[in-house]
Formats: sequence, C-alpha cells, structure tokens
Amino acid sequence: MRRHHNKLLSRVTQTAVVLALVSASSVADVFQFNSKADWSTWTIPPGALELSSTGNISLGRIDRNINAVANAREFSHAMKSTRDLVPGGIRIVGSGAETADNLIDGREDTWWEPAQEDRLAIWWIEVDLGRMVLAKKIKLTFPDTLGVRPFRNFSLYVNDGVRATAAKDVFRFTRVGRTTEPNEERTVEYTLQTVEQASATGDYLATGDTLDFAMVQYVRFVSEEHHPGAALAEIEVTAIGDNVVLGSVERGGGVRGGTDLSNLLPLVDGDRNTIWSLSGTGEWISSGHWFELDAGVVYWVDRAFVDVRRHKGGFSFELVTSAGGQSTGLTAERVRSSLDFQKLSLIDNAVSPVRKIFDLQFPLRKARYAFFHSSASVYRQLASITEFMIFGKGYVAEVEMISDFIDLGGTSSLRRLTWDADIPPGTFVEIRSQTGDTFFIEKKFFSKNGLDISEAQWNKLPKSQKQDVVEIQRRGSDWSGWSQVYSFPEEVFLSPSPRRYVQLSVKLGNNNPDVTPLLRSIALHFDDALIRGGVTGRIFPRQVGFDSLQAFTYTLKPTFRFGDQGFDRVHIQVPSPVDEVEVRVGGAGVTPLSVTMVGDSLQVDLPGRVQGDSVEVDFQARIQVNATQFDAWVSVAGEALQQGVRPEEQHASTVFVPSVATGGSLIRGVEVSPLFTPNGDGINDEASIRFVLAKVEAGGAEASIHDLSGRQVRRLDDGRSGHDWDGRDDNGQLLPPGTYICRIALAADVGEETAHRIINLAY
Repeated sequence: MRRHHNKLLSRVTQTAVVLALVSASSVADVFQFNSKADWSTWTIPPGALELSSTGNISLGRIDRNINAVANAREFSHAMKSTRDLVPGGIRIVGSGAETADNLIDGREDTWWEPAQEDRLAIWWIEVDLGRMVLAKKIKLTFPDTLGVRPFRNFSLYVNDGVRATAAKDVFRFTRVGRTTEPNEERTVEYTLQTVEQASATGDYLATGDTLDFAMVQYVRFVSEEHHPGAALAEIEVTAIGDNVVLGSVERGGGVRGGTDLSNLLPLVDGDRNTIWSLSGTGEWISSGHWFELDAGVVYWVDRAFVDVRRHKGGFSFELVTSAGGQSTGLTAERVRSSLDFQKLSLIDNAVSPVRKIFDLQFPLRKARYAFFHSSASVYRQLASITEFMIFGKGYVAEVEMISDFIDLGGTSSLRRLTWDADIPPGTFVEIRSQTGDTFFIEKKFFSKNGLDISEAQWNKLPKSQKQDVVEIQRRGSDWSGWSQVYSFPEEVFLSPSPRRYVQLSVKLGNNNPDVTPLLRSIALHFDDALIRGGVTGRIFPRQVGFDSLQAFTYTLKPTFRFGDQGFDRVHIQVPSPVDEVEVRVGGAGVTPLSVTMVGDSLQVDLPGRVQGDSVEVDFQARIQVNATQFDAWVSVAGEALQQGVRPEEQHASTVFVPSVATGGSLIRGVEVSPLFTPNGDGINDEASIRFVLAKVEAGGAEASIHDLSGRQVRRLDDGRSGHDWDGRDDNGQLLPPGTYICRIALAADVGEETAHRIINLAY
C-alpha cells in the first residue's frame, strides 16, 4: 500500500492492529494498492485469485484433465508411522534416490536413473499424489538420448491411499499396466477404469457398469529387467479435474453436519482412510443424517463424486447446491439455513446390487455450498462415506477479498475512491467501503473441521478436535457497515466521513466461466478533516403529526481542534422544499449569504467561516413518511471537500410520525375536483386529483377513471401525490358528459389499499 504526500512517496510502517500507521498532514493524501506487496496485506481465499508479479489481480481457475503429479507437493496427509502431515511427492525409492525428484519436475530432459550396481529387486520408485484423485490415465515418458534408454520391461501399480491395516503405513497395490514385450517407446500410456455393477438411479448419475476413472493416490513403477542406461523422465497422472472441496477450511469455508461431528472434515480431506459415519433409522433431520459443505468461494461446477466405504441394505440420498443467494421464502427444512438451494439429484439406491461409488455429471452451474442428506427410500441407514468431491471448469465464479484496517493517521475526510480495472462483458468488480474510529478484541473458537463454535463447546472438545483460540480485531459500534457498490472508477467516497479507519471489500466474479476481470489498483483520496473532532447533529422535534407544517431546528455541534479549517456551508437533506429558514451561530442570529435547494438538500451559505461555535438552522417542512432521516454535511464554499455530520446519539437526526407507524390509511388527504368542464376555455379544463401516501415502503399510486358500470376508461400515470385528468379516454377521445368514478390504488408491503371519489364531467 502506498501513500502519497504532495506527489512524493512516503514510507509506510505496518503494525498488528492496522494495515498502516502514518502521520497526519494538512495536504491531500492518497493510499494506493497496486503492487503484489500491497495486495498481500489483504485477506484473500487461497487459490481463488491470481496475483501477478506486476500487481494485477484476476480470478483463479479450476480445470479438467489435470496432471495430479504437477502439484502433488501442495497437498498433505497424515501418516500413521510418524503421526505427522507429510506432503506429496516422491514417497519412497529403492535405488537412485539422488535423481528421484527429476521424475516429478515436469521436465523431459531430466530423469530418474537407478544405480547400475544395485540389484534389480530395488529398481522401483513410488509417487505420492498428496491426496486421492480420480485418475483417468497414467503416462510414462522415457528419455532416449546418449547414455540413457527407456526401461525395457516393467510393471505399473496404483493404490487409492487406503492402508492394508489401519495401524500401519502398509499399502496393497494393484497392477494397472505391464510390458508384454521389450519396450522401445518414449511414451507409454495406461487407461484406468472402475467396474461396479449396481442398480442405483438418479438424475445425472453415471449408471453404467464401467466408470472412466480409478481412485489413485500412490503410483509405483517397478523395473523387471536390469539393463544399462535404464531411466524414466516423467510420470503423469491425468485426473478428471481439480477437486474444489480441498482447502475449503483455508478459504473460509468448512463442513457442518448432524452426526459424527468430530469426523466431518474427513469428507473433504482427500484421504480414503478417514470416514464420516451415519447409522440409525428415522427421518434425516432428527437422525442427523446430513452435512453441508461450504467451499469458501463460488465455483462453476459440473461433476460430483461420493465414495461410500460400506453400507448395509443400500444407501439413498439427495444432493442440492447453492451459489450463496438467500432464499426468498422460509426453508422447508430449517437445518438447511436460508440459502437458496437448487436440486441436483435424488439417488435411489435401495435395490440390489447397490452402488458404493456415485459419479454425477450435470450441466454447469454456480455453487459454493452443497447440502447432502439421506433419503427415506432406505429406512435403516448404515454407511461410512470416505470422500465427497466436486469438480468443474473455468475461472472462479465469485470471490471476495477484504483489506486489513487502513489507518489514515488521524481523523480524515475521504473524498474519492478511484480504481483501475479491465471488466470484459460477463464479468464484474464490486468495491465497497466501511469506516469507523474504534475497535475491540473478540475471541473465536473453532472445531478441527473449521466450524465456529461457542467457548463452552470448545472447552468440552478433546485437544485433537479443536483449533487454537483466535483473537480477532473487531470493529467498534461506531463503524458504518458496508457501503453501496462503487458504480464507477472516480466516485465520491460513499461511507461516512471523517473517520480514522477504513476497510475495503472487493468482489470479483463472472457470469461466464471463460472470462475474468482484471483489477490493477485501488486508491483512497483523503484530506485532513475540516473539523478533526467531528460534527454531530440533532433535529427537534423528533415526533410530529402526519403531513402537518412543522417548525424544525437542526443543531450542528462541531468539536474543533487547533488548526481546523472550519466551514461556511451547511447541507441538510430534507424530504420536501422548506420555508422560513433562519440561522444562528453560537446562539446569535445571522443573515445567510444564500439559502437554496440543491436537489433534495437545503444548502445554507453562512456569512463567515465557523471555527469554534455551534450552528442552528430553523426551517418549516411537512413529513409524510415515518422515520425520516435528516442527513447533513458541512463544507467550504467553492471547495470539493465535504464532511459528514453524525447523529449526536442514535436516531438523533430522525423524525418519527407515530400515526404512520401505528397504522391507519395508506392513502390520505384525498382531494378531487367534483366538477370540471374540458371545453378549452381555460377554466376548469382538467380535474385535479390529489392525495398523500403515508408509508415509506409504498411506491407510486395508480389512479384510473371508470364509468358507472365499473369499466375502466382511462389509466393515469403513476404518482406519489396526485394526477390531472383532461376528460379523455386511453385512446385520446373526449368522453361524454356524465358521472365518473376516480379509483386510487396503492400496493404496499402491508397490503393493497384503494380510495374512490366521484368526478362529474360537463361541457
């Protein structure tokens, strides 16, 4: 992050409490994020974004047909022998240990070569993929250059990671390939499959007897002939794709469930030795036969995999997903929370032979959450699930990154937020801000599987099932909450100002998995506050009658510090034009230089700079909406800098209308011309229809004209306060003289209301 003083770069020091601590200045400053070091201070879900060496940020990707060897070292798993987590890579080698890493370095010009003096029995090597993958094929690449040659005879074995005995790191391997004659080829490939005959059915379920993959974690290459120059350059394992559930906890997600709570994480750890079990009878909610995965970010997905180690009498289930949107109605099963879940598949697996491996391939969809529960088609549930996997393709669909707390070095007025990005069609960048002045420290307690739990629950867990206590710096009660999204790159700062601290949120995403936005920089432009101690405001009275002309006094109380600039202009947001404006500074009446309405704000220019007094503004206005907020700002005439006014206390700048809040008619003060004569003489040519709407939630009311039979003859334009009718129908034809009915209809969140009045047309 960089801060500029008068276009000169200033060094920033970082602390544990805030992102940067800098000294105050009386000139305009800029905090800018545009380098890899700047962005590294943000909270970014691992793997969800790509950060270039030049500081550009784009969405990360997940892909199909990946080489699982290439990133094996990025994954770790537990070993029984050491009780430690070990990374993937070369697991063990019989001969030629000094060249073993060449086998997984992605280069064909380096190779593993066993020692010629070693016996044939130890000419073997094992690769650990770091996690179990669904492997489609294995490719062996041999060198064929001066001094080295392809292995002539060999066998290839795989293991799915499951130990032969639960207590030891001993594995049984299955041979998946073997030479039948001396090999002279530089590349040899073996296709992998899984055969399972089963009768399960369900949407998108692969129901054939042969699946196009095998579960693989370890690959063993064994030479069966001792000959000079034998070498192997690369082993590649083509897996069906990136499994997005791996790393869910690190990305801020996790797994919650209804049973076997200490073993939920094994569902998404890539290790077939760990299981989540369920057993019992009854409905899935009461029995706890469910789990919900939060992957941490939104992905484009089109394939899901469930591996059931054992079950008795079948195991049926339903799977639904959500991108994170909230449901518009009550969720039928409250355990699913309020997320808007979309059905993926209902698997019926009650008929023998039952299935244990479930491969679902479906149209591409956005998903962050997946919810799984057992189905009633099998009454007694007894199953152990080893892995739940989700795959997809393309750029991440949506991810949020959040800055640390930015310290402006003192109370400052934020003027603008600017940013630079490429946003191709089908992508978006959403930036929000929040501001405040104080913090407090909150302690958080997490179970081993990443769930946020209470301190009491945490204390009851064994040490192996809980994470260390996390102390989190939380925003104080004076923080504003997140602003609206910044609509364009040179926008006025949207959060309350002045403040000392700022935090930014950036959401990048797309509606097309093939494209990504690119964010280059974000900058905060700020000045020392006009009044560094801030300005508070209060309006009186705070309770009035509906639509009555009321005299109000808005009082501004600045807290000045030495050197403050002060202000000479006051802006007060008002619900309607005001009358009878008077001003007092320090209790003494003054004559404003000007009093004008600018948009929906009353602007008062004072006769001089205020640098040590309170300001009171009297005016008359009508209030028609309950809980009307009178926001205010102060500024210096002719300068762009504005400073917001905070309520002196909660609701101190809010006016309430009790008659609106407690009920009554939504349409009030209806006045309709009883008789009009549209003959073009300029007298009573139009009927006036006036009314007042009494609910803040209400939009415009619809007015229409009907004849005495009830037939609508004219629909008037929507409006909040009234209409005029010229005596013509919807086709523009003048209606015949007679009596007509004016109908006013209002649809609000509390229901629909109508009012009717008689209008007589004569000419």
